Amino acid sequence: MGSFWFSSAVVMLLIGAALNSAPILLIAALVVVLSLTAKRWADYSLTRVEYIHWLDSNRVFVGENVQLFTQITNRKFLPLPWVQVYDELPQTVRPLDGYTAPAPDPTRISLISYLSMKWYHQIRREYTLQCLHRGHFTLGPVRIRSGDLFGMFTRETRISSEQSLTVYPTILPVVFSDIPSKDPYGNIRIRRALLDDMTRPVGSRKYNPGDDLRRINWKATARVGHLQTKVFDYSTSMKFVIFFSVRTIEPPLQGSRPHLLELGVLTVTALANYALEKGLQVGVYINQTSHDTARSMSVPPGRHADQLTRILEVMAQAHAGESIALDQLVIEQSRVLPWDTTIVVVAAIPDEATLSTISRLRRAGRDAVLIHIGGERTASVEAGGKRLTVAETMDWESLERIVIE
Repeated sequence: MGSFWFSSAVVMLLIGAALNSAPILLIAALVVVLSLTAKRWADYSLTRVEYIHWLDSNRVFVGENVQLFTQITNRKFLPLPWVQVYDELPQTVRPLDGYTAPAPDPTRISLISYLSMKWYHQIRREYTLQCLHRGHFTLGPVRIRSGDLFGMFTRETRISSEQSLTVYPTILPVVFSDIPSKDPYGNIRIRRALLDDMTRPVGSRKYNPGDDLRRINWKATARVGHLQTKVFDYSTSMKFVIFFSVRTIEPPLQGSRPHLLELGVLTVTALANYALEKGLQVGVYINQTSHDTARSMSVPPGRHADQLTRILEVMAQAHAGESIALDQLVIEQSRVLPWDTTIVVVAAIPDEATLSTISRLRRAGRDAVLIHIGGERTASVEAGGKRLTVAETMDWESLERIVIE
């Protein structure tokens, strides 16, 4: 726009000189002066302009709101008749007030502010952001546009004032249904099957095919006349480790079924919280690396006061892209885990290699359980070990509890 007026003024000067017309020359000179003044004004418009933004909390849960504060300061004598600020946000962080528009990145939006600033002027604004989806997000960068009073020239600057925001997945209660065993006379509680502690026997029950032979209670067997298996309690000395696979589509196809991924995240989070409430040492391993740090997504077993927070940080970043085969991850980590560790594998696509790995662990005497996300309910104790299920649902956002059957 500014170059158009300046070029027009030069043409008018030439025409005025050719026609020897004083009015045209006067108008042309006035346009030239205004153009040069406007250009100089625009050149200095963003000089010593500072912009910052911050959040009242960098960690929230899905569905919670967070306050975004912005502050722009004009630290010079030159006023700014108009200023436009474009603050980029992820689409899943929705402003409840303010004006938004699409950003260059289709996965993001721009929160736009229209301002007018005097000399040495500072403006603060506050916005409420609703966090709709778990994840680790960045707010920013920021683009600021300004110019002269007449709008003839504009200038734009980019500020990499980025703020991080982690949205934790919802922590749901976990419910264990009674799964009938192959014993027609009774049931096996899943809670006890997941959290057996071999240091604290509390009784015995009838032997079921697939039970570890080392757990047979020979004294009770001799007393009742048929095989009996020891039943154990759980204690704080146990380790409870969850392996989570982010694959939700049969190989070799690529892609993701988001509802299964989110259902798996909710299941892992619910199990980890449940085990920590029982006083167990809990760890989580995901078969992928972080987008931000390229490090493995894992939390070693522990029961520190902030252990759940560490697990939530990892689960918030889970994405649809595996970096290592699940069976390979289970094999590598199980070699260094104590023998009494309960190993829980959570997967929507439990491939043959994973089932074979679980089977080998159980034959070796390890406690290994598969939780099939979106699978059909089954109570069988197969070669691959105990297989439990979490029913598939598209409406995972409305779940009030995780039911493991």
